[in-house]
Amino acid sequence: MTLPVVQAPIGSATTPALAAAVSNAGGLGTLALSWTEAERCRLRIRATQELTSRPFGINLVLVWPQFDRLSVCLEEGVRVVSTSWGDPSAYAPLIHQAEAIHVHTVSSAEEACRAVDAGVDAVVAQGWE
Repeated sequence: MTLPVVQAPIGSATTPALAAAVSNAGGLGTLALSWTEAERCRLRIRATQELTSRPFGINLVLVWPQFDRLSVCLEEGVRVVSTSWGDPSAYAPLIHQAEAIHVHTVSSAEEACRAVDAGVDAVVAQGWE
């Protein structure tokens, strides 16, 4: 990253073209993959990799298990994993084992403390308004 810009993972609005454009401009593009079938995640990551050689991340909402999607993302070489809305503790070791960075989004100081205790690398503070 050459710019302090991280693209928010806004559901279906995030496409390989958008994530690649942000990364190519010097920020960190992000693919929202929470509702995408695991093998479709692989295709979206590969499509992004065809459009940029720069780092980009993926986001997974942890309201339900995301182990299959995470495995595919890490297999495909994703190096920044953003998680939100759930307990990151089961995912942090897997992300770190793949030598990726784990960022977790929280909406309170209490959630931030739990995320740090779980071993995430960075915390994003999100408002609720």
